[in-house]
Amino acid sequence: MNLFDSTLSEIKNGYTESGKAFTCLLCGKSIEKGMVYQREKQFFEAYKFIQLHIEEKHGSVFSYLIEQDKEITGLSEQHKAVMQQMFEGKSDREIQEVLQIGSASTVRNHRFSLKKKEKQAKVLLTLMSFINELDRGRTNSSKPSERGNCFI
Repeated sequence: MNLFDSTLSEIKNGYTESGKAFTCLLCGKSIEKGMVYQREKQFFEAYKFIQLHIEEKHGSVFSYLIEQDKEITGLSEQHKAVMQQMFEGKSDREIQEVLQIGSASTVRNHRFSLKKKEKQAKVLLTLMSFINELDRGRTNSSKPSERGNCFI
């Protein structure tokens, strides 16, 4: 499974869980369930070890995702920089100073723009889920009469 076939919850966690393993969505590393893994002098169950792997190899899921190209994130470099600072807990004034952009109100405008993108993304995800459900229904029905009277 890859990042784009995963649920939002799985993407946020950075891994998927199957009956036998946890798999890192960022690099594909698989951690077998039921095993105990050693790191230095400590031992970890698979669930904790996959989290440790993500932290050690990728920093965090946020760090990994924010570094992706605009083609994947849909974010400009400026928005990514602002989001990075927000993630670090900085105030609008601190973000303005670090990034040397306009004023604190400029940062507030970026925050507003990002919130707008978030709302748009939620609507898009919802719309696509309807389409995906219909597509699955079409794939599972071989005859048009079995699909019912569903029109788009």
